[in-house]
Amino acid sequence: MNITGAIFDFDGTLFDSMFIWKGIKYKFLDKLELKLTAEDEEAFRGLYLRESLILAKERFNMKESCEELFLMFFNYLKELYLAEAEPKNDIIPFLEKLKAMGVKMGIATATGEPALEAVLEKYGMRDYFSVILSTYTVGASKTDPLVYDRVLEELGTDKASTWVFEDALYAAKTAKANGYNLVGIYDESEPETAALERISDIYIHNYAEIEL
Repeated sequence: MNITGAIFDFDGTLFDSMFIWKGIKYKFLDKLELKLTAEDEEAFRGLYLRESLILAKERFNMKESCEELFLMFFNYLKELYLAEAEPKNDIIPFLEKLKAMGVKMGIATATGEPALEAVLEKYGMRDYFSVILSTYTVGASKTDPLVYDRVLEELGTDKASTWVFEDALYAAKTAKANGYNLVGIYDESEPETAALERISDIYIHNYAEIEL
């Protein structure tokens, strides 16, 4: 495995945390003591987070701005991560090996940076990563390679020897289609694991499986 740079997804890749996102927008609205009717729930169904917060502001005449609501959500998310998220099996020994080899490491995530920073600090993992960027910061989802490219730029490593680690098929497809080496990570939240395995250069269930 020729590797000088590693770009990790967070949820489902570095941490077991995808379960936290199940129904999270409804949990957040409940925390704000907003009581949703069946009609409300139908209106929120299928909306992304930002769209949900915009709709909540309009529907419940909330005084907070959309950006304030977004910040409140990520503070709530940070609380959940600190209480419930745990590192994936054998990830810390694997990061130690990469560090010993001089591999530069970064995170490209769809989750806001403050929540990640807090839980990484909790488990003593923050110093492994020289850059952490979210799709919110770069302004493009993982259907676009921008977040990977920005992390790559900051790492300063050769793309040919930089590997992306992903558990989500849609994001893995983006990385692979844009010339990145791909390690597919099994996570029970991804329903199309067979498809992820097919497109991966390496596919694992546990980080102990990777030979460096």
